[in-house]
Amino acid sequence: MLQFVGDINLTDWDFSFGFGIGSRIENGFNPFSGVERNAKDLWIGNFEGVASDVTNKTGMAAQVFRVAPEALKSLPHFNIYGFANNHAMQHGKEGYKQTVDVLMNFGCQLFGSNDRKTIITEHQGKTVSLTGCCFRIDEFTETPSYWYNPEYAEIKKEVAAIPSETFKVFFVHWGNEYINRPSSQQKKFAHWLIDVGFDLIIGMHPHVLQGYENYKGKRIYYSLGNFVFDMVWEPCRYGAIVGVDLSGKEPLYINKYIYIDDSCAPRVVPEESLPHKYRFNYLNQRLLLDDNSEQYHKEINKLYCEYSKANRKNVMKNILRHPSFGVNVIRDFLNRRLR
Repeated sequence: MLQFVGDINLTDWDFSFGFGIGSRIENGFNPFSGVERNAKDLWIGNFEGVASDVTNKTGMAAQVFRVAPEALKSLPHFNIYGFANNHAMQHGKEGYKQTVDVLMNFGCQLFGSNDRKTIITEHQGKTVSLTGCCFRIDEFTETPSYWYNPEYAEIKKEVAAIPSETFKVFFVHWGNEYINRPSSQQKKFAHWLIDVGFDLIIGMHPHVLQGYENYKGKRIYYSLGNFVFDMVWEPCRYGAIVGVDLSGKEPLYINKYIYIDDSCAPRVVPEESLPHKYRFNYLNQRLLLDDNSEQYHKEINKLYCEYSKANRKNVMKNILRHPSFGVNVIRDFLNRRLR
């Protein structure tokens, strides 16, 4: 089967610098150990971070969202990573390029870059294409090395170049963070993607689980949430693994839930263990709401404040563990509030 997950971050970031997931990996921790993986399956996830020895940053900014390639060498990596997201350029073009080279040297395939928007592979006797892009604002460069904010005509051209007898997957970084449903505009765009030829949409970036829908016999997952990420806010700990069995005439979808524990490792959990608001049968109903309203954007702001509050509590709890005793983190919080 194809096995899709959401956001994978293997680095320390501002709030956990010096003791986060990246530091634990450098000390031999395997964040994938809690999920059993069949060797016959193809595992695909979003690599959100940079694996390089180079950076265009200085000070603490040169360390966060970046991990030394050597630290990742022994991990049981995914077969395929999408690498089109709003953190991919955080350490410059050389950092991006080295990350691509490093992961490919580990035996992974990558897609979503400007020179490799789509890859095509064979699985279960079927031809499968994976096309990746990002629709989030890039704060680190005006010229991303990944496929960034393409026009509709560019997308139509890309899908038209894929052989017709192919199961076509669009793997997309999009949407609003921390809210459990997409906007109405996002849903219309997802429907258009199916209309122009894609068979499956896999979304990520909100860092929380969102629902899925069937449109014209095709499947759209708006956000699979996190898979490996150092986020303490409870809604960010739930995600999904989407299995796609291509052995039959039509694809068969098998959804599993994961919960990210305190070590940042995902573990498959039964549906009955999840609060109702994190289950697909609830989240799918939320897709029926018309969300271009002021209320929708007020809710986004409210949830962002809840997320920030959880981070502040975590920073204060761990402030003495931080190399700068939290000075840089506090400065970062103040800068965010003044923007």
